[in-house]
Amino acid sequence: MNTKMKVLSLALVGLCGYAGSAMAVCPTDPAQPTGAWSSKSVLGGALTVSTPGYETTECKLDASITSATFGSAYVRDDSPASEPHYRARFLVDTDALTGLNSLQSVRLLSANTETPYLSIGETVRVSVFGNLAGTAQSLAIAAGCEGATSNLCSTNVPLTGTSPHVVQIEWIKGTTGTINIWVDNGVEGTPTATLPGNTNGWVVDYAVLGLSTSSPGYRASQLNKVVSFDQFDSRRTTFIPSP
Repeated sequence: MNTKMKVLSLALVGLCGYAGSAMAVCPTDPAQPTGAWSSKSVLGGALTVSTPGYETTECKLDASITSATFGSAYVRDDSPASEPHYRARFLVDTDALTGLNSLQSVRLLSANTETPYLSIGETVRVSVFGNLAGTAQSLAIAAGCEGATSNLCSTNVPLTGTSPHVVQIEWIKGTTGTINIWVDNGVEGTPTATLPGNTNGWVVDYAVLGLSTSSPGYRASQLNKVVSFDQFDSRRTTFIPSP
C-alpha cells in the first residue's frame, strides 16, 4: 500500500503534488488553476496565498473570517479514499488571534467521511480555543467514538511557545481504535496525547484545512484576523517527521 497521499512541501497551498518538486512561482489560488488542493470553500471568509512561507517554503495559506454572522474559508483534499488509517501534519500560526477566550473557537482541520455514522461526519477534527482570561490557547481534538459521551472522544492540548506550531494527527479505525496527537513534538513513540475508542464506524474520505465552524464569540472578536497554514502532509501509515 502506498503510504503517502499528499505532500505540499513548499507550501500547503500546493505548488506541486509531492516533495522534491515545486513550481518556481506560488499560485495565486490555492485550488485553481495550479494549486494542489481539490477545491476550496469561501463563505463569509477569505483565503489568500502570501509569501514567504514557514521553514524556507515559498508561500503559505492565510485564512480569515470576515462575517460576523457566519464564515468559513478552507481548502479540501479529496485524495483519501475510504481510509482506515490516516495521518496528517501541518504548520499553523494563530498568533494574530489575540484575546482568544473560552467562548471563542474555530475549526482548523477535519478528516471526514462521506457517509456519517451516528450522525457524525467528522472522523477526527482539530480546533483552537482560548482560556477564560484570553491569555492562552489550546487545541481541541475530537473524534467519532461509538459509546462515548455524545459518541465523541476528545482532549485538549495547550499551545505553548511561538508559532508556527507543528500539529500531527493519526487516526486508526477499529473497535479498539486510536487517535494520536503530536503538537510541537517530533518523537513518534511519545504522542502528546492519545485517545482510545471504538472508531470502527468511520473512515476518512477527504480532509479540509483552514477556518470553519467558528463560534459566535470568535466571529465577534476575531473578525478579519489571519490564521496561517503551511506544509500540509497526509499519509496512510508512516509517521511524518517535523520540517
